[in-house]
Amino acid sequence: MFGITLINKGRKENKKMKLTKDTIIASVVAFIIGFIIAFNGGEKVSWDDGALKSAGQFTGNPESTHPKNETLKGNAYVLGSDDAMNLVLESVAAYNAKDSDKELSYYSDDFKTEARVNGTRQWHESMETLSMNPWAMIPIRLEEDDRTLVLSWSVEDRVWKNGSKETIDLMEVFSVNDSDGKISGFSQWHSHRWDGSTDHGLPVGGKFFGRTESEYSGRPLVFSNRGEVQTLEQFFADYNNMDGEAVAGYFADEWTFRAATGGTSQRTSEDMKSVFDSLESVQWTPFSMTPLKIYDTDPESGVTVYSTEKRVMKDGTVWEKDLVELFFFDLEGKISGVEQYAREISGE
Repeated sequence: MFGITLINKGRKENKKMKLTKDTIIASVVAFIIGFIIAFNGGEKVSWDDGALKSAGQFTGNPESTHPKNETLKGNAYVLGSDDAMNLVLESVAAYNAKDSDKELSYYSDDFKTEARVNGTRQWHESMETLSMNPWAMIPIRLEEDDRTLVLSWSVEDRVWKNGSKETIDLMEVFSVNDSDGKISGFSQWHSHRWDGSTDHGLPVGGKFFGRTESEYSGRPLVFSNRGEVQTLEQFFADYNNMDGEAVAGYFADEWTFRAATGGTSQRTSEDMKSVFDSLESVQWTPFSMTPLKIYDTDPESGVTVYSTEKRVMKDGTVWEKDLVELFFFDLEGKISGVEQYAREISGE
């Protein structure tokens, strides 16, 4: 059993589904049948001497600004040529051979941007082996369009030169131009395997135990994405500039501080305005920030930060520590708590 994460270029949707392999195959078959004959209540299905001629309907992409998004709206789909499918298969073979130049030769000039060329070469250079194995491909066309869409389902095994590995199930849509017979774009959806063949990249992981047993105990953790890292980066900058007014703005009106010395205190955002009164200078340098939350809970989150901080007091005293701190963010995105652990810097 495993989860599926749908990824479409810059936009990501996470949909958790528990599926067996047989269920996946059945779902794909249902998708194909539905794609061909079931859109719009069957109104777009066209038959020619008892044979299915066209089916489905393009309803328009609400996020697209391309002119064809409107002009082609309502058109039906027909089967496309195997030539487009064979072109995609050739590009897959070049991909598996890590032959960047040959893979790029199948791309249209518009699609073959400098960023894509560099990214493709860097990707191949970082990999030990690539093995993408399509197990179903269907070429289709939207009536009055000037391209063929190749629907592809495959399994891909990836092994990095650094030793990392993953096995993913892929569903991709390749666009092949009529004008030059080149690939002009593709969208990709993938799911990681949960059977041990993938050693990174799973959508959930770890386990929350809690200081005491609760309804959340035993749940996995997921990355949080509410801008916490960006907030803390700016917080660090304002802290190092000793800007008390700015620093106060990152905190909830009332928040909890658990110090490395073991004490716990209740503080206010106003307290932070005077935090630099006894200091001559500060230098707080983060090493890493990891934003996490408990799966299937409200958006409150915590960010684990590894850092080194040096404080020089006005009396000449120096305080310098390696720190591990957990910053808790409330529903409004304010820091509602800080839990701190520290050790002396040994100089080693």
